[in-house]
Formats: sequence, structure tokens, C-alpha cells
Amino acid sequence: MKSIKTLMFIMFFLTALVSVKAENQQPVNPLKKGKELAKHCAWCHDVKRNLIAPSFMVILDKYKNVPDKELKEIFFNSIKNGSKGKWNKWIEENIQTKLGKPENMYMPAQKPYFNDEEIKLIVDWLLSLRKKENVSKN
Repeated sequence: MKSIKTLMFIMFFLTALVSVKAENQQPVNPLKKGKELAKHCAWCHDVKRNLIAPSFMVILDKYKNVPDKELKEIFFNSIKNGSKGKWNKWIEENIQTKLGKPENMYMPAQKPYFNDEEIKLIVDWLLSLRKKENVSKN
């Protein structure tokens, strides 16, 4: 009988502990998660400054007339599979590099580092920058 009471107490305690922990967890904001994931892109990209690749704002400006739905697909595919050649002219005009010729520079595929859901979060965060920029211009 004592072991049943002990077992019931332990089960009650564990149930209470799990429910308290669940109450204390804040839901994850998808844009914050996307921004956090995008920090891994900082080796080459910054929000406003050009590093060895165009800033996110330069990228968004290039695609300013592309609808969000289409742009999500473009960004998703570029992040997942990488891209080459899209920015050769821009690199020649804006980046002084000793890394080689612009035509030899490329964005490597990120699929080894991010799953599809994480890439979607990064893309949504990038598009939120575009919306913020449009609000600040008006």
C-alpha cells in the first residue's frame, strides 16, 4: 500500500512539474527564430553593410518588384541550393576582393546546415525586412 502511495505521489509531482514548465515556456516568435538562424549568414551578409556579398537590403532592393510569394520561392531555392552568377556585375562594381574573379564566387548550398522549415523561417525574416523598409519610406 505504501509503495502505491509513493508511486502516486511521484506521478502527481512529475505531472505538476511538467505543467508548470509548459506554462513558463513562451511561444517562439517565428521572425525572431528566423533572425537567429540568419546570424549564420553573417560570414558573407549583413543587413545593411556589404561584406563579401551584398547586404540583405541590397538583395531585397534588387527584387523590390517581385511579389512576396515568388520571392519566397527564389530566396528559398537560393539558400537551400546555393546560387552562382546572379551577382557578378554587382560584385565587380561594389566589392574589392582578393578572393578571385566574381564569376568564380558563389553562394554555397545551405541545405547541409538548415532544414526546409529553418530556411522558410529565414526567408520570412528577410521578407519582414522588406516590409519594415517600405514602412520607413512612407
